[in-house]
Amino acid sequence: MLRKPTKRKLKYLKHYPINQCALYKIGSIKKICDIIGIEKNELNLILKSPPKYRQFVNKESFNHFSLKKSKERQVQEPVGDLRKIHERILDLLKPVEPPDYSHAAVKKRSYRTNAAAHVLSKRIATFDLKNFYGSTKNHLVYNFFLDQLKLPHDIATKLTKLTTFHNSMPTGSPLSPLLSLHAAKPMFDELESLAQGYNLIFTCYIDDLTFSGSTIPKSLSKQIVHIIKRYGYNLSNHKTRIFNESEVKHVTGIIINEERLRAPYSRFMTARRIKLAIDGKASTHNYSKIKLLEKRAGLLGETAYLDPTYKGLAQKAQLDLKTARG
Repeated sequence: MLRKPTKRKLKYLKHYPINQCALYKIGSIKKICDIIGIEKNELNLILKSPPKYRQFVNKESFNHFSLKKSKERQVQEPVGDLRKIHERILDLLKPVEPPDYSHAAVKKRSYRTNAAAHVLSKRIATFDLKNFYGSTKNHLVYNFFLDQLKLPHDIATKLTKLTTFHNSMPTGSPLSPLLSLHAAKPMFDELESLAQGYNLIFTCYIDDLTFSGSTIPKSLSKQIVHIIKRYGYNLSNHKTRIFNESEVKHVTGIIINEERLRAPYSRFMTARRIKLAIDGKASTHNYSKIKLLEKRAGLLGETAYLDPTYKGLAQKAQLDLKTARG
């Protein structure tokens, strides 16, 4: 069972260089155990035992309000002491200065800030990395611990085994979004250099890549593919989009139009269908009235975060929910 780490839980008042990370250049397993909060014999037992993951499938489902279908997804979720180890390593990595291009798993950044970085660009190109976590192999994670955190081979090997599942990044770990960013950072850095060479803006949001500027070179897609394949990644070609100046642009689920961020109209229509169900004018699909009010308030609250023009609707939805709760 994990004990309390010798160091206090970090507070993320500011970021600092990776060489200030508590894990940086740690040369002994004993000190690693002290930082993580585990006895050495317990660590060895975890490493020798079969990986402690809950494996399940999020089945394909259909949302009757958004009219969208979610795909089936394999999930590997660490449990017990292994999950606590993942959470502790996450705490230790969170304060490390993230690259400017990353907008996922970074405090005060989000899919909105990712889109906002491109709001003034005339042309935008978006790409999607196929099976990102499954393609983030253990050798990339090992290289992060070895090359970026400067850990000895044996410690890097142990931490890699603790944080990967069947030689790749687990899909259900709280650590995966941030650790995958660090593991794939050499590739992302090359993509950033590619963008700078064309005077483009580059951002990534987990597996979503966005490039923007006054022009998008015709060879950009091929050059991206050339870079990512060297690291073991591929593009989902059907998700590649090139937006011209006159087009309404879509970046990480947000609309960019006339140099403004706007929420997709589909969100308003989803909220409208929920309201019809609340008012008894459409099927509730077995949701209670309170649950429907919660869904609508949450949806419109997030929509107002994307697009302030929805602020009034969001406030009204919150008031309706508060009134119903009494």
